[in-house]
Amino acid sequence: MEGLPMFRYMIANFALLTAFLFLFNHLFRGYLMKDHRTLRFKLLIGIMHGCCALFLLLFSYQVNGTSFIDFRHIVVISSAYFGGLPASLVTVVFFVFGRVTLMETFTPLLTSIMPLFSITLAAIGSGMIMRIVKSYSLRWLLSVLLSMTLITVVSLLRGITNDTYSYLAFVGLGGLFTASLIAFFSTTNQLTIQLEHSERKYRSLHALQEAIFQSAVGTAIVAFDYQGEITHANKGAEKMLGYRSDELIGKASPLIFHDANEVETYGQELSEKIGKPVHGINVFFYGASEHVSEAREWSYIRKDGARLTVLMTLSPLLLDGKMVGVIGSATDISERKKMEVQLKQLSLLDGLTKIANRRFFDEMLKHEWEHAMQHQTGLSLLFFDIDHFKAYNDLYGHQAGDDCLRKVTSIAKKALNHPAATFARYGGEEFTVILPAMSTGQAVQMAENLRLSIENAAIPHNGCMKNVITVSIGVSICYPDANSAPEELIAKADEALYYSKWHGRNRITNYKEIPTKASNTSTL
Repeated sequence: MEGLPMFRYMIANFALLTAFLFLFNHLFRGYLMKDHRTLRFKLLIGIMHGCCALFLLLFSYQVNGTSFIDFRHIVVISSAYFGGLPASLVTVVFFVFGRVTLMETFTPLLTSIMPLFSITLAAIGSGMIMRIVKSYSLRWLLSVLLSMTLITVVSLLRGITNDTYSYLAFVGLGGLFTASLIAFFSTTNQLTIQLEHSERKYRSLHALQEAIFQSAVGTAIVAFDYQGEITHANKGAEKMLGYRSDELIGKASPLIFHDANEVETYGQELSEKIGKPVHGINVFFYGASEHVSEAREWSYIRKDGARLTVLMTLSPLLLDGKMVGVIGSATDISERKKMEVQLKQLSLLDGLTKIANRRFFDEMLKHEWEHAMQHQTGLSLLFFDIDHFKAYNDLYGHQAGDDCLRKVTSIAKKALNHPAATFARYGGEEFTVILPAMSTGQAVQMAENLRLSIENAAIPHNGCMKNVITVSIGVSICYPDANSAPEELIAKADEALYYSKWHGRNRITNYKEIPTKASNTSTL
């Protein structure tokens, strides 16, 4: 026989075996990945491989009247690998039955029985090897060598020909090819299952994330990509901003509901910090990448134009460890801010007279001092208190004294009537008035109007000379610079006030007009 026909038949066997292994792996991939296989499945493996062996028999190469060459041994080894000894024995039974019944050339002679005995020994030996040996490569190598040995023995008994050597080479190469193909399938199956597991996990996490995302009704969560396009907006964002999600998703920028001036201001802060320009949508990207856990107050502008104060945290939106966008999570703190403002106002108001208290006075004087120094303008201060107020309390009682303080406060507010003036209760019956950007003459005139208004109100006071409430006032003015301090202005106004009280009360004293600057410390 020539070698070329044999080669063609062996190639056909290769193709059939490869197609079978692909189909077998596709149908039973899930079962093959399990470590424990039931006897029923092992028998099914044997049947499937037995059917494959019969197909190979139909495409086998006939050496002589009773001898056929095919890849039956490789099919038996594959069956033993997947299903152990039970599977390999079932495969042999199928093959033997097919050889006896389907092939008319079978005779009960030794030359026909010897190949069947050889394949049976190969099945038993491969099944034992697969059970005992743990190394995948060694399993296949030993099984293929066993089959090649049995083929050689049968050939020696029947007579070795040139086809025998070619057949042994094909069995060896076919065994290595099959081992590599099954190893490839095994690796692919593992990767596929891992991918499916990861996909299920991702879908589960995505569903959980989406549920959390949408359940956060009190929190507005908006995500946008590197182009600034909004990609997600939850129910909380719809409720807070007054937009439907389809009115937000796909918009060019979250600036649709942000105060552009605030964004620009924050951009300027960041630009100064990092030394390069940051503006527009990049403000949010930098904030997310550099300050992940830092919450910042922002103003949101609703669809109806109403403004909200929110506390927003910017976080990076990551994909495979790479930042692909930004998630902004915001809670409405408008009511809290209103309460804070109210509480601050209460903390800065005098409880009795409802005007600014000493704390507010200190803050405003510092602010006005810095403003005057920056703009090189003057700053005036009035100090005044109610004359003989202790005597008033002694005569009329403390309740009447409180009423008197409230009346004087009301009269003074009307008399001052200046938008830039800061009127505060300094303590007890003493009051202060901060007058920014005002000349000495204007400040003195303002003080005189105040004094006359209180005197003309004619609040009865039998404990003083005019039998009505009067006030004494001290005036000071200066031009703040780096070498002076607000305390100097207070000290001068206070000294001018004491000068007024020491020299008859119900009068005004300009600090600059005091003849001697020595403070008078006598009890008044």
